[in-house]
Amino acid sequence: MVELELSDIPSEEIRTTLCDTIENKLKSKKYKINVSSASKVGENNFIGIIYRVTFKKEDEIENGKTSISKLILKVAPQNVARREQFVIRPAFLREIYTYDKILPFFRQFEESKGVIVEEDGFHEYPKCYRTLDSDINECLLLEDLSERGFKIIDRRTEEVTADHVHLVMKTLGKFHAISFALKDQQPEKFKEITSNLDEIFIVTGKEYLRDYFNKQAESVFNAVSDDDELLSKAKKFFERDAIDVAVECLDLKLTGSGSVISHGDAWQNNTMFTYDNNGKPIAINFLDWQIARHASPIIDIVYYMFSCTTKELRDAHYDEFLKVYHNSLSTHVRRLGSDPEKLFSYETMQEHFRKFAKFGLILSTALLPMITSDDGHGIDVDEMAESVQNGNELDAGGFISDKSRNKLNKRLRGVVNDMVRLGYI
Repeated sequence: MVELELSDIPSEEIRTTLCDTIENKLKSKKYKINVSSASKVGENNFIGIIYRVTFKKEDEIENGKTSISKLILKVAPQNVARREQFVIRPAFLREIYTYDKILPFFRQFEESKGVIVEEDGFHEYPKCYRTLDSDINECLLLEDLSERGFKIIDRRTEEVTADHVHLVMKTLGKFHAISFALKDQQPEKFKEITSNLDEIFIVTGKEYLRDYFNKQAESVFNAVSDDDELLSKAKKFFERDAIDVAVECLDLKLTGSGSVISHGDAWQNNTMFTYDNNGKPIAINFLDWQIARHASPIIDIVYYMFSCTTKELRDAHYDEFLKVYHNSLSTHVRRLGSDPEKLFSYETMQEHFRKFAKFGLILSTALLPMITSDDGHGIDVDEMAESVQNGNELDAGGFISDKSRNKLNKRLRGVVNDMVRLGYI
C-alpha cells in the first residue's frame, strides 16, 4: 500500500467532493485524512484509479480515541488516450447510473413487495456515498468493505472453491430475479431503466478490439495443439471473428424475453467475501458495475464460470452450480410475486446456455492471462492505450511469463474441453 498526499488526487473538484463527503459524515470540518493507493493499476484494475481514504476527527485524536472511518475513492484516469481507448467516461457513467438509479430502484421495488432487503433481498454491493459525473473528473465514493471484513480472493495464492461459487450463483440468481419480476409487473419501467444500458464494451466498431480477440484465439489453438479433436473444434469455432460472435451473444433479438440487467463484469477481482472461523466463505459483495448491461442472465454466469473456476471444479460441481443459481432465481421471483416457470424456466435457461455460453470462451481468452499472471506481471495501461492510439496492436503478452504460461494453457484447454463436452461449441 503506497501512502499518498491529498494533492495526489488528480483534480480540485474531486478533492472538494471527497472533503465535502467526509465533513458530512463527521459533521465537522476539523479532521485528519490519510490517502493511499488501494489497487495496482494494470494488474488488478484497468479502468479506474482506486484510493483508500481514512479519516478521523481532530478532537478524537486529541482525546486518544482510536475509531477511524474509511471509504474508497474510485477516480477516472485523466490520460486522454486511455480515456478514449478504454471507454473510460461511458464506463464511469454506467457505474454512476447503476448506483444512483438502478440499485436504489431495485431496492424500492423489493421493499414494495414486502421484502426485507438486508435479509432476503439483493444487498450485496458496497454503499455509495457520492458520485461525480463531470467530464474528466468522474468519481465514486464507496464503502470500504474491508471494514466489514470482506476480502478479495488472492488469485496468486488461492483458488475459487465450490463454496465461493455457490455464493456467486445464489447472489446472481437473486439479482437477476428482480429484473424478471420487474419486467413482468412493470414492463414500461423496466424498458425505461434499460434504455440507458446500450453495450459499451463488446462492440464491432473498434478494429483493435477485433484484432485483439482474433489474436487471443491463437493462444487457444496453442493450448489444445496436441489434441486433434479439440483443435479442430476450436479452429472451426474461431472461423468467425470472435468479437462478432460475442456481439451476437448480447443481441437482445436473440435473447428474447429472457433478458435482465446483468452485472457485466462478474469475475473474481470484482467479488469480495467474508469467512467463518473455519475459512468457509459466508457472504459476498459485488464490486465494479462499469459494464452493467441488458442481456441474457447466463452471460454473467459463463463469464464467471469459465474464467474463474478450474476444470476440476466444474467437473465436480457444474450441474450443481446451475441448479443453485436457478433455485435462487426462482425463489426470489416468487418472493416478488411472479411465476419463474413462465419467465425463465430451467429448460429456458438451458436453451440460453446452448445459444450464448460460447461468450464464456471468448471472454476467458482475455481474462485468463490476467488471472494466471505472476506478481509483477502487469501492464502500463496509459502506455498501452497510447500505443493502441498510434495504430499498434492491443497485446496481453505483458501478463504472461514462462512460469504462468503452463497454468494459462491448462486453464484455456479446460475451457475448450468443457465447451465441447457440454455442446456449447
